Amino acid sequence: MGAQPPAVVRAAVGVWFALAAFVVFDNAVLWIRRGELREAAERVGDDPARVNDILLQLTLVAAVFTIGYAVLAWLLKSGKRWTRGTLTALAVVHVLSFVLPGAAAANVVPLLLIATGLALTWLPGTAQWVRQH
Repeated sequence: MGAQPPAVVRAAVGVWFALAAFVVFDNAVLWIRRGELREAAERVGDDPARVNDILLQLTLVAAVFTIGYAVLAWLLKSGKRWTRGTLTALAVVHVLSFVLPGAAAANVVPLLLIATGLALTWLPGTAQWVRQH
């Protein structure tokens, strides 16, 4: 059993896991509100039957982000050097996935978690941790 990572690494890992959990929660809320989404689609003249297809696609994307953040956070904790760059790339893709279609107030929480996770991931204490492993 290796040495425990420093507090900054544990904090970064915690934030990435929190983001993964938030992605799952956010996706679950969409499924819970499926009826409202169907009604909204109908009001604007879209096919409400497409809502399930769109939710399935969003669930697959959410699963990729959730698994990606969780696995990469775990690997960061174990000191894998390349995880910092990979987490950054995943976070950039994630931000683009919700900013390009149009900014919304609901995206504030994941944006703050991503910013915090990236800051902690690139602090000198984290860099030193991954250099030692």
